[in-house]
Amino acid sequence: MSLADIGDSAEKRMVYCVALAAFFFQFESFMVVVALPDMAREMHSSAHAVSYVVSGLLLGLVCALVCASWLGQRFGFSRLFLTGTYIATVATFTCAVAPTLSVLIGCRMVQGIGIGAIVASSYALLPLWVKADRLGWAFGMLSIGAGAGMVLGVPIGGLISSWLEWRWLFFGTIPFLLGLALFSHFSMPPDKPCIRSLSDILTLKDILKFPNFATGLLVLFVFQGIMGGLRFLIPFLLESQNKLSTTMSSLIFLSYPLGFLLLSSWAGRQADTHPPRRLMLHASFLSLIACLLYVLLLDVWGMWHFVVFLLLLGSATGLFTAPNNVAIIRGLSASEIQVGSALIPIALNLSVMFGTFSFGILSTQNDPRVALTACIGAFVCVILLIKLRSSWL
Repeated sequence: MSLADIGDSAEKRMVYCVALAAFFFQFESFMVVVALPDMAREMHSSAHAVSYVVSGLLLGLVCALVCASWLGQRFGFSRLFLTGTYIATVATFTCAVAPTLSVLIGCRMVQGIGIGAIVASSYALLPLWVKADRLGWAFGMLSIGAGAGMVLGVPIGGLISSWLEWRWLFFGTIPFLLGLALFSHFSMPPDKPCIRSLSDILTLKDILKFPNFATGLLVLFVFQGIMGGLRFLIPFLLESQNKLSTTMSSLIFLSYPLGFLLLSSWAGRQADTHPPRRLMLHASFLSLIACLLYVLLLDVWGMWHFVVFLLLLGSATGLFTAPNNVAIIRGLSASEIQVGSALIPIALNLSVMFGTFSFGILSTQNDPRVALTACIGAFVCVILLIKLRSSWL
């Protein structure tokens, strides 16, 4: 079977399968993030210690992404996708029965390896099997799946952590993973005919030949790292500053994924017809304004102000993501895009891991001004970096 031979129904099944995988990743991630304060209390741990529950997953995910290109060539990307679902399912069960925080962090690393295999093969399968005139639709479905996972993960995570033990965050996702594995068996295309040459290795020297590519990855790392750190920190601020329950704080946190869904699809379409640099600048200024408002209004910051703050941050993330991807790959040849695009999820997850770890340390200061001041300085640096790249048209 070749790319030309695949039918529309088979193509759609594969895309829906990939979108479901994106849904699970974001659903589980956001569900755990909003439950972190309760997990810390139940395990008698600090916010910094429990932050490794997130960082451990991201570390395993990045390790899998680094090896995924070679594994996909050798064993096939469809097989890699299926293997990732099996690993994630087993690791999720071990997370649920972990007796200590240290064991849970180790199991999360293994879970991250499985999810990383799924993510990496998804990025490869779409351009391999989806027709060029429908590729935008396919990536749009991927974003919709991820956004829906964010929206549902936040309130469900809050409800589970309020009424049940933290272990049910993982027990509850096992049936979904089993369903994803079953659906994958009937949806993934055969491997051998669809493998294309990915033997060209994009080294650091090669990356530096393309200033837009290197700067785009740097901007992505800083921007998404801040957002990842804030997503970790906000549930703790909601509960400590406003004395809210986990359920109520999770409902307020829902403003972030709603803002993301509000602008992400629109920004993707705009990036095809408008300069990505302008959209990225707007996103960075919007984030800067949100953080400045937080610092200026900290003493009077109430529940509804948090809704505005999170809505602005989510909208900025949605406005930034697709244009940044366009800016990174613009100017690369087809073979370079195929290899270089693998670095985008690596940089993204490294940045979130770094941001979560950094904000976990900043949370020990017990003063949100410290973290927000760092965010303001970082967003100023992002704006300057984007302005320097006048070639992002």
